[in-house]
Amino acid sequence: MNRSWLIWSVLAACSLLILGMFAWITQRSLTSEKERIEAEAKSLRGERIRLSLARMDGIGSDLIVAENLRAPVFYRSYFSPSNVLTNHFQYVEQGVVLQPSPLLVEESEFIELHFELNESGRISSPQVPSGNERERALASGLSSDRLKEKDLRFAALKKQLPEIPEIASMFGEGVSFELAQVEEDRGAEKWMTQNAAQVAQEEPVVKETYEKNLDAQEQASRSRSISKRIEKAAQKSANWDYNRDLSKGVTDPDGIMSVSPFLPIWNEGELFFVREVRRMRSRSFQGFWIAGKPLKKELMSEVPSDLKEASLVRSDEAPAEAARLVSLPWALLPGETPEIEISAFTPLRKTLVAGWVAALIALAALYLLLAGVLKLSARRAAFVSSVTHELRTPLTTFRLYSEMLADGMVTDEEKKQDYLRTMQGESERLNHLVENVLSYSRIERGNARSKLELLAVPDLVERMRQVLQRRVDQENAALSIEMADNLGQVETDVTAVEQILFNLIDNACKYGLPEGESGKVTLSVRKGRGGIVFEVRDEGRGIDRTEKKRLFRAFHKSAHEAAHDKPGVGLGLALCRRLARALGGELKLGEAGDKGASFVLVIP
Repeated sequence: MNRSWLIWSVLAACSLLILGMFAWITQRSLTSEKERIEAEAKSLRGERIRLSLARMDGIGSDLIVAENLRAPVFYRSYFSPSNVLTNHFQYVEQGVVLQPSPLLVEESEFIELHFELNESGRISSPQVPSGNERERALASGLSSDRLKEKDLRFAALKKQLPEIPEIASMFGEGVSFELAQVEEDRGAEKWMTQNAAQVAQEEPVVKETYEKNLDAQEQASRSRSISKRIEKAAQKSANWDYNRDLSKGVTDPDGIMSVSPFLPIWNEGELFFVREVRRMRSRSFQGFWIAGKPLKKELMSEVPSDLKEASLVRSDEAPAEAARLVSLPWALLPGETPEIEISAFTPLRKTLVAGWVAALIALAALYLLLAGVLKLSARRAAFVSSVTHELRTPLTTFRLYSEMLADGMVTDEEKKQDYLRTMQGESERLNHLVENVLSYSRIERGNARSKLELLAVPDLVERMRQVLQRRVDQENAALSIEMADNLGQVETDVTAVEQILFNLIDNACKYGLPEGESGKVTLSVRKGRGGIVFEVRDEGRGIDRTEKKRLFRAFHKSAHEAAHDKPGVGLGLALCRRLARALGGELKLGEAGDKGASFVLVIP
């Protein structure tokens, strides 16, 4: 086919287009899969962070609420409760009975010390009694070592506590005369809302991503819940030990007017919580000093193990997008996001591999099919060319000699006989050609039928001897038939065996005789491992090594044969091998020795 290169070019272009599109789809699919896995991992990581924050805020809110529930009088080592009832069900007036503060006897794991600061700057602590109160505390069973430890903490507190103006600025100057009602601008809601990354009380508006909005919603929900608990606790602490009707006014000159929730303040790396207590004639600030390390350790115990690099930092020093607690002024930094390992055999990747394998197999099959079609087309073209050439020569001879004989141009009887013998030889040649083509065609279509006969091997050879001898005589050569003893019988298709051996002898006469000399063709018959072995040998130039692999291909002729214009279409050996295999045997190239060629036919 003259334009086979064009067909191959179009197929290659289509293949590149298909593979390119498949590669693009694969790349996009893998990218989408990676983004999906990363999004899922990020979402799971965010969920774990939110769960950790919720658990941490549970611990923090319990601590802050418990402290907000403490009555202001608890910040004195000893106080005189009102409405004390004796075992005789008699009330004792206030000032007669002294009660130790719960803060004096209790020990908190997460609080270093409680303190109270008045407007003049005097600092006191219910856990550090002085004078008679200290002696009373020792007498009640408190150890001197514990009091000394509290003394050391109290000394450190004096150095680290913020100044009064800084503390007072947290609460403003306005005073509410409604008992236990806290001004809106001083409430826990304000600092917790600010601490929660400026989360508004209403639902956050979707601005950036679902994950960020989910964090904001969760922070807002925690802020609302915890702030309500703290406000209620602050109200209860203000109402503690007071049974008065507010409509009649406040009669106690030192009575409490308002108690604010505890608000956090940082100073020199230490965290304090302070609240304002307003009385009729004064105001003071009560608070507690957070034990940072134990509390952080307790909070970090709620962090899952896959966030082992997480850490708590001050909320005001954390990045804006950091996850913040709403009960404590700390932010959780989850650390670097670990690199996500994607399995090499995800369902998508298995599907893509299967798709690639199928596509490559399909393209390979298409290439093989096209190669087979082009090869078949080339073989058909070669067949037509060879058959046309082989038919032209005998037909031309027939036409020329028949016209000469018909017109009476040949009068010599000897020449007439010579012409007739030539025409007979060309007819045999034409018959042999047509028979080979028809036999090959029947085998290709699967229509070949074998007619088996049982006869002795010598008889089989004798039936073919005359035909084989006549073909050798045409080349003025000698035919030598060598048969071993005790060959026995064989059941086979005699016609097929004769056609195979005739083709082998014919090829030996065409290509295996010395040029310019009379040669010899040998047919030897013997028993072999697979059955009866027929070997045809000649004394020609032999077969080139490069031609051996293509020797049994249909319509193939060697370069030497083509150059010498030997008759034939290159179908004989291919036909012989097909016939041999149809009989259950084999035809192969034998060992020729120093010169010539050898072909071996094995019949079972």
